Amino acid sequence: MKWRQDLQPGTALKVSFESCPVLESMGVLGRKWALIVIRNIAFYHKQRFNDMIRFTPGLSRRTLALRLKELQKEGLIEVVERRRNSLKWGLTPKGRDVLPVLMTLAQFGVKWHADAVFSDKTSRSLRDVFTDAFIQRYMESPAYSVVLKNPQIQDRK
Repeated sequence: MKWRQDLQPGTALKVSFESCPVLESMGVLGRKWALIVIRNIAFYHKQRFNDMIRFTPGLSRRTLALRLKELQKEGLIEVVERRRNSLKWGLTPKGRDVLPVLMTLAQFGVKWHADAVFSDKTSRSLRDVFTDAFIQRYMESPAYSVVLKNPQIQDRK
């Protein structure tokens, strides 16, 4: 599906789009379990197939195999180690650029879905959940110089 956005007076756009960048980004990333696979590799260091299956309730072996292939084909993950019966997966630079998106989703989840996320159903900020070092590490995207520097952003309720 092609989408065309021409520059309109008063918009923030500086260039015309041939296709929506969000729509294009949601291609592989919008598939069920894709972001969870990236999360497992980056945040939890579950980099082998069986570790991901054990760590992620509801994720089937077939679906994981498909997502790994799709994420690899898209250039988001790569095999970093081969053993006789297993592969170890790691993020590529393109895959690492997804991490600020994951942290933003986590921020949204701990604030707006606290009833499902926490037993006490209390909304929290990222700083209530993760260490500052963890937040800083994963909110940085070197390719785009995106850094969450303003502590007030996490604390808005």
